Amino acid sequence: MSQSPGEYDPDETPGQWAPGADEEKEKRGDKPPKGKKEKKPKKTKKDRANPDFDDIPGYGGNAFHGDSDVKPPQAPTGPTGEQPPMTFSDTAQLTEDDCKKALEKFVDDQLCYGSKPAKECKILSTKGVTALHYILETFSENRSTKKKKVPYKGGHVDGPENGEAPKPWDIPVSAKKEFKDDKIKKEVPHTAKVKKCKDCKGRGWETCDDCDGWGRVECDSCDGSGNRTATDAEGNEYEENCPFCFGTGQRMCMDCGGDGRVTCDDCEGYRKLKCFIQLKVKFINHDDDYILETTDMPDELVATAGGNILFQQELPMVWPINTYPVKEINEQSAKMVNAHRTKWPNELIHKQRQTLRGVPVTEVEYKWEDFKSRYWVYGSERKVYAPDYPQQCCCGCSII
Repeated sequence: MSQSPGEYDPDETPGQWAPGADEEKEKRGDKPPKGKKEKKPKKTKKDRANPDFDDIPGYGGNAFHGDSDVKPPQAPTGPTGEQPPMTFSDTAQLTEDDCKKALEKFVDDQLCYGSKPAKECKILSTKGVTALHYILETFSENRSTKKKKVPYKGGHVDGPENGEAPKPWDIPVSAKKEFKDDKIKKEVPHTAKVKKCKDCKGRGWETCDDCDGWGRVECDSCDGSGNRTATDAEGNEYEENCPFCFGTGQRMCMDCGGDGRVTCDDCEGYRKLKCFIQLKVKFINHDDDYILETTDMPDELVATAGGNILFQQELPMVWPINTYPVKEINEQSAKMVNAHRTKWPNELIHKQRQTLRGVPVTEVEYKWEDFKSRYWVYGSERKVYAPDYPQQCCCGCSII
């Protein structure tokens, strides 16, 4: 698969086609088209003609459009060695005074809430619980390849003559940061070839679709006649030259600037394309979570609230939590860990991390005048969820 004669010269600096070049133009039809004709839709990448770029050994079946996933090397389907011990910490509860101050701050932060209920209410009871938030993250890697073409603007081309192309999973690519999504694209070594642009036939330009190559279109103000009817001060009609085309019946095509040709989108006017196999590496952090919260506060509030890390573990593959005193956490951990082991067959698992957070939630029953309700203080930030707060507008009216 050596380079075709005349297609690649490492010392060449390819010239870019520019409007006005002395090359024969291609005109369609016997006269310029109407100025208001319906524009043809612009070619998509899939509509464009691709150069003749044969398959590279080890990369058969690749196309110019659409990445092909590459199966990762065989990896362990579970953790190895002895399971490390699991120890769990606990989280603190709030006092009645803490709950009162949290409500007052919450009301101060609202635009229209009245402050009287927060300052005057009586706390009837508090019930502190620890909401549990279990998170499992699986940091994995997916590799895919496809044929890629870019304008060839000169310079060295690393082709098959320089050696055999490495296999997709043998090319070293490292994640910038673990447990963070990232995407990296690389040219596969020894796969590049320079080919003539097939879409423009190696000319660097294509015939303008707006004017069919004429560089001019029929004037839409006078319908190509060059004249139009005008009326003088006395109401008499007369013929005059069209002021938009100066009597010619035609105007310059704005799309090509009057040249009749436009720069080829594929090669950007450089006439040649560098074709190669592109490797796309995606580092993906898959995460699932489970919230166990026993009060009437919406569970989803726990996910974004601060709390204490009761347990955290990072390993190539983790064991499920199985010794926590709350049965539901052990069951959900086992279910999620087992699912993550086989959920993404086209990805290589690099590392897993499981985290159990304890988020303090205090349910507060309170009374203000004749109104009785509940609110919740949650998270280490002491956020407040008070959907029934009695004064939620500027005038201080009650929602009782």
